[in-house]
Amino acid sequence: MRFKLLAVASAFAFASTNSLANDVDNDITAVGGTNFFGVVHTDSFDFTDTFTFNVTPSSSPWLADASLVTTNLGSSVHNIDFTSASLNGVPLTLSPTGDFEFGNLSTTNFLNGPLILTVTGHSGAEGGQFASYSGTMNISLVPEPETYAMLLAGLGLLGFMARRRNESTV
Repeated sequence: MRFKLLAVASAFAFASTNSLANDVDNDITAVGGTNFFGVVHTDSFDFTDTFTFNVTPSSSPWLADASLVTTNLGSSVHNIDFTSASLNGVPLTLSPTGDFEFGNLSTTNFLNGPLILTVTGHSGAEGGQFASYSGTMNISLVPEPETYAMLLAGLGLLGFMARRRNESTV
């Protein structure tokens, strides 16, 4: 009987440790340009933070640059160690772990839909302290092919009108 009680207690203790992580899940509305975000962790656990950038207009393709930065403020209880980070599945380049860490990514592919930045790591925060990181998401909207077609048609029309004006003055 004691063994069953010990097994049940161990199972509950193990299950409760998974719920202590302070994962962050943020939805951010973005129009283009630079978008800032930040996270404060208040415990010493692994984390998986997810940032969903809902870019409008959602039908247009865009290019995005993402960056992360953290510093431990001179104490290990303020330390964040990045394990991985990705934007729509494309990994960011991360610096080695240490007192000052950063990560960045410049996409060369056109992206559609929401931009989802996933950051995993470990927070060293303990004893009422905090550990934090921040970042930026730069979004550049890319004009659709119809926009380029209208631009070229307009330039052609201006050229045609200028040529007719030159012929009529001669």
